[in-house]
Amino acid sequence: MPPHPESSECARFGRENLGFGRLHDQNVRTQRNYPSRGTGAHARPRAPPRVAVDNTLRPQPVLLQGCYVPNPSRTVNTEQVIARIGNSHPIDRATALAQGLTVGQLRSALTAGRLVSLQPGTLLPAQVWEAAEGRQRHLFAVTAALLRHPRAIVSHGSAAAILDLPFDRVRPQVVIDPVLGEVPIVELTQPGKGRHAHRLRIFPGAAPSAHLDELLGFPCTNIARTVLDLCINLPPHEAQALIDMGLRRLISTNTPNRDIRRLVRDPVHRDYANKAMLTTCAGFSGRRGLKALATKLRAGEPAAESVLESISRWQMQTHKLLMPQCGVPVLGDDGRTYWADFTWEHLKLIGEADGFSKYVNRSDHVSEKLRQEALERAGWSVVRWTWHEAVVTPLVMINRIQNAIARRQLPGRRTA
Repeated sequence: MPPHPESSECARFGRENLGFGRLHDQNVRTQRNYPSRGTGAHARPRAPPRVAVDNTLRPQPVLLQGCYVPNPSRTVNTEQVIARIGNSHPIDRATALAQGLTVGQLRSALTAGRLVSLQPGTLLPAQVWEAAEGRQRHLFAVTAALLRHPRAIVSHGSAAAILDLPFDRVRPQVVIDPVLGEVPIVELTQPGKGRHAHRLRIFPGAAPSAHLDELLGFPCTNIARTVLDLCINLPPHEAQALIDMGLRRLISTNTPNRDIRRLVRDPVHRDYANKAMLTTCAGFSGRRGLKALATKLRAGEPAAESVLESISRWQMQTHKLLMPQCGVPVLGDDGRTYWADFTWEHLKLIGEADGFSKYVNRSDHVSEKLRQEALERAGWSVVRWTWHEAVVTPLVMINRIQNAIARRQLPGRRTA
């Protein structure tokens, strides 16, 4: 490493003020050049001229093992400026400079870890990033990506996260950074070529204004466009689950503060959601798989309340099973109305998809037992299956349902 340009000056300044070397030579030369005062025994040499010492020099950094210790007063100023900027969202470099930071301060703060950069040219105080979790980190990452690509719109998995679609399969992936920890990968759409950049995926294309919404201050694809963007690249059973979820969300958004279980059974609301999806699908161009996607849209079921219910229904369709109704209110013998996942009403048969979150504690098991007993006393039979049986070993679920249907269809079996 070359010597610090100011360290050599400090060394020279120090040597000249230690009373050795060049200063001593100067004193000798001064005594020779100036004649003595008086004569004889009382003669004495003229006092040498005083050497001016500049006490206004500012303190210099000290070099310790190759690293400069910054000036404390300047560090305080840097921290004050950092605390004043970007506390709520990332900013770009130009904004940071306009707030009073210098290029050197930015470089020093990034090196010291007081600032972090989620995208090239963007800055965020490290303590703000460390305090954020999950959803807030994703919003920070989206803000930084849009600062880098101002013509882009938020789409695909990032749009699904902002819309809060409850399907983990389409949530943004994360990368593990040694400094930042978990950083979400932001997904955007903009005209031009698609590419994968630094913690960023850019999809080529454009979206008409009818496919866009402004959510949390971001230009973002709306529910229908987001669902269809994702479904094109998903396996069929997951695509069907996401379509069901999108239809249900369209109905709840169009008619808020209403009982969603009853709304999704209303033909008017179901027709509205289906038309919105099909219209958006018709607006796509140059995309493969649109015909198959339109078929899935027509088979969508907004009454499905979970991904497991949607996948279960897709398995029944695929295996040519007698199709049930989804999300049906059923009256128990205790006078209470219970909502069943699936019903074959003419057979008095109920199908229940038991997901992971259905039974959180012992009281949930007790409540479900009492519920099933009330339905069975009212003449219904109940068949159950789990996530593993519906997704991993679907034939187990299909055979169980077929056997239950066959038992209810036996001659002389009372079904009413």
